[in-house]
Amino acid sequence: MVIETDADAGEWISITDAAARLSAAGDRVDRSTLSRYLKQHSEALPMREEGKSHLVEYGALVAHRGENIRLRTVPPISGQAPGLGTKAKSPPSRFAGSQSDGFARKAQADAEMREMDLAKRRGELTPTAEVDKAGRDAIALMQSAFERAIESEAASLSVKYGWDERVARIALKGFVRVGLDDFNREIRERLDQRERERVAGDANPFDQVPLQ
Repeated sequence: MVIETDADAGEWISITDAAARLSAAGDRVDRSTLSRYLKQHSEALPMREEGKSHLVEYGALVAHRGENIRLRTVPPISGQAPGLGTKAKSPPSRFAGSQSDGFARKAQADAEMREMDLAKRRGELTPTAEVDKAGRDAIALMQSAFERAIESEAASLSVKYGWDERVARIALKGFVRVGLDDFNREIRERLDQRERERVAGDANPFDQVPLQ
């Protein structure tokens, strides 16, 4: 558990601890949903970095969610103090906080749709089919260029160093094959990494993974 207290700044805790405390208080939310909520409201809820953890001021978070997230509550029974209702008349615990989670997911989805619409109007989005075709065409052109270069380079090495042209051609083809295998492996690893980040919920769908 990461907790940092400051007399002026309040109580700063990790996102995981904040999600656990909110859920215990009736605002059922998991870490992934809370992380997206904090990114969406980053101006109102700034975070601190403490080692590998991101900290949020818990008091400000509770106040902000109290103003923006409508929690499901049970009205008190007439003549009875709040919180003293019988267990039979309380809603099942599995439904507690479901409304807050629904509002958080809807807010996140709306924000992503607005961002996607803006990117589309700016011409920043490209259909995946076009990207796939362009990638395949680029690889085919690269392989064709290598094959043409092998023929001319094998002849050049034969003349320059007296090497057997057939042997030089075989060696160059081996180098090309190793290079293409490394290239394909690197691309697959980066795509797998991107997919893991997307599944974990930590990746913004508009982020770009650098290829170098």
